[in-house]
Amino acid sequence: MKKILSIVILTCAFAGLRAQNGVIKSSTSTLNDHEIKPGKRVVYDLYITDTTVNYAGKPAHAMAINGQIPGPVLRFTEGDTAYITVHNRMKVDASLHWHGIIIPNKYDGVPYLTTAPIKANTDHVFIFPLRQTGTYWYHSHSGLEEQSGLYGPIVIQPQTKATDYPEQVMLFSDWTNTKPHEVLRMLKRETDWFAIQKGSVQSYGEAASKGYFSDKLKQEWMRMPAMDISDVKYDRFLVNGTTGVDLSKFKPGQTVKLRLIDGSSSTYFWMQFAGGKMTVVAADGLAVKPVVVDKLLIGIAETYDVLITIPETGRYEFRATAQDVSGKVSAYVGSGQTFNASDIPKVPYFKMMHTMNKQMSMMSGMMMGAVSSDKVKNDGLQLGAPSKMEGMDMGGMNMGDMKMKADTSAMKHDMHKMDNMKMDIAKDDMDGMDMQDMKMPDDGKGVKIGHGGSMMLSMGGEGKILTYDMLKANKATVIDDTHPVRTYQLYLTGNMLRYVWSINNQVLSEADRLLVKKGDRVRFVIHNTTMMEHPMHLHGHFFRVLNAQGDYSPLKHTVSVEPMKTQVIEFEADAAHDWFFHCHVLYHMMGGMARVVRYADTPSNEEVAQYQPSNPLINDDRHWFLWGEAALQSQVITGDWFYSNTRYESNIDFRVSYDGRYEFEPRFQRYLDHRQYLAAYVGGDFSDDVKGNPTGKDGEQIGVVGLRYLLPLFLQTDLRISHKGRVRFMIGRQDIPVTSRVRLGLSYNTDNEYQFGTSYILAKNFALSASYDNQYGFGGGLSLIY
Repeated sequence: MKKILSIVILTCAFAGLRAQNGVIKSSTSTLNDHEIKPGKRVVYDLYITDTTVNYAGKPAHAMAINGQIPGPVLRFTEGDTAYITVHNRMKVDASLHWHGIIIPNKYDGVPYLTTAPIKANTDHVFIFPLRQTGTYWYHSHSGLEEQSGLYGPIVIQPQTKATDYPEQVMLFSDWTNTKPHEVLRMLKRETDWFAIQKGSVQSYGEAASKGYFSDKLKQEWMRMPAMDISDVKYDRFLVNGTTGVDLSKFKPGQTVKLRLIDGSSSTYFWMQFAGGKMTVVAADGLAVKPVVVDKLLIGIAETYDVLITIPETGRYEFRATAQDVSGKVSAYVGSGQTFNASDIPKVPYFKMMHTMNKQMSMMSGMMMGAVSSDKVKNDGLQLGAPSKMEGMDMGGMNMGDMKMKADTSAMKHDMHKMDNMKMDIAKDDMDGMDMQDMKMPDDGKGVKIGHGGSMMLSMGGEGKILTYDMLKANKATVIDDTHPVRTYQLYLTGNMLRYVWSINNQVLSEADRLLVKKGDRVRFVIHNTTMMEHPMHLHGHFFRVLNAQGDYSPLKHTVSVEPMKTQVIEFEADAAHDWFFHCHVLYHMMGGMARVVRYADTPSNEEVAQYQPSNPLINDDRHWFLWGEAALQSQVITGDWFYSNTRYESNIDFRVSYDGRYEFEPRFQRYLDHRQYLAAYVGGDFSDDVKGNPTGKDGEQIGVVGLRYLLPLFLQTDLRISHKGRVRFMIGRQDIPVTSRVRLGLSYNTDNEYQFGTSYILAKNFALSASYDNQYGFGGGLSLIY
């Protein structure tokens, strides 16, 4: 009876797949050039539970799959049908997304968008065929659960192997003992603690001592926060859930395939092998022409297959170093004398700052982290509209850097044919310009542009470093040029000060869907206007990364877009329903850097239609966060407390003396502009017996309205008018970094109130502080930071 029931279930499942508007057949049409024979049914039961781990010296809460982190390797052969039952045994909702797998929409695993959430103490069955081969992975898409351990590898073998190398899966991840929600809250409050731990504060004192004081001043004049490569200081980096792996099982002289997966939440890794070079043979699961390299930088959510040869003698390190060089994790192959990989140089933050300042000086039209509405709508091609660019392969050229003058439909794909193309470099379109296009004198202080023009790649030191331009597909990947082209100009934008991440100045909850139609050839021109790298992942599709290989541009599901650069990707719209497109830095995604790609003729599938339009996933970026500081000093208690989300902020400033005097200034404000420099607010000013106040406002309770604007050098201004008609202007700043731990603050207003103070950060939640206030005098004490 059970066997008959299983056959019925599988029959229904395959019928459902055929009804998915050609999702499986069409989406994999470019992945295979051979007949796929029906395989077997492969069954997995995955149990999601709470657990406790000790990766970094103390017990911490985690989430596990089948009692382990990462979850078990799910192994299939092309043609198999996966039958996976996920048992959620936690007290909260959970989900699993099958990253990079071409799959029917309702099994994609994004809660509320494609798949119903797996409620506490319930089960969910996923049934889908495997029509591809390669290295992939799975992870939670519910809130911040991925950071807590809900991820694991997937390996799909071909039905006929061209080679039979021994293999090793290596899934790299990052771990913090801090609860993920607390990490996000700390990022929202712009804490310095992670930067202090990593040594990346970039204070004025350090800048002066290293000869970069003017660069630091210029950076802050442009209202650019201190540069960093990764937002979070992690306690440990892991490979396969451990702090190191012994691979001595492989024999000298063997060629071994390493299946590398970056399953971290917000860490890129440099990969090196002390025993020689690596040969890259697959990217994001799909085979590419072999490329021999010394190092590769793997982006979050990317996978690479590499071949290494085990030396005849010795024990050799395969090392993964965090891109910000804040830690590493290793595996060792062979036996005997140990040979370690070379150290990645420390990040030269001030040299990066110097180079970026020079770049910015050449970009008079640049708007860091934000773009004008006109640019979004009219940059090169009309936003979201079908264009006349059939048959055009950009061959690595950035569409954001050019204005097309003529109908390009007759252009050939070969890169050398593009020399005849008429184009203008738009003076006002610098956001997408690649750094390698700029010729700058080398004064010896900056960072030399590395392979592919990337400052970030140049941090990897010497040797041949993998770039996307080196990746070449084994067969042509061009999309039939009879398809109409629908182009979206997507600017990656954000406000690092408030930790708001967006696309075209809008977070996910504020944005419309990116509409496509079945049969379209969809092109995303992705301009990164921020100072951080963003790995952009599209669910349910592989896309071409248009590079120097022309017709043989590689297919990927995740593409990393470097700071101040542009990537162009394109794919055939051959699926149905809604699909997620987002930055795979977990905290950036939760901050709003995401979109929904919707097939206009087939909206949400029936499983999740009930959650539209008030979709909890869409509203993730609207969550509110509380933070603040209170200074308990000898003459007065002062503080600032904030409760804010993407656009709104509630705040109260207070001062209370020990002789009974007090002042409270609450306000509720909304940020008005794209960069969130300008805000309008309503509030009040409540005081009691402020002795000696020349304004005579002792004991007043007044209502106020006002505007706040952030000036260069991060000087906060505040212009307000009370209900009695009195106007006050304030200017000040409280977080000037004098050294890595010393902060200076000062403020003045036209009521002739002024104060200045300093603090020394002791720990995450404590600082020593001293201040002078002309209303309360001089004193010192302890500051509590939350």
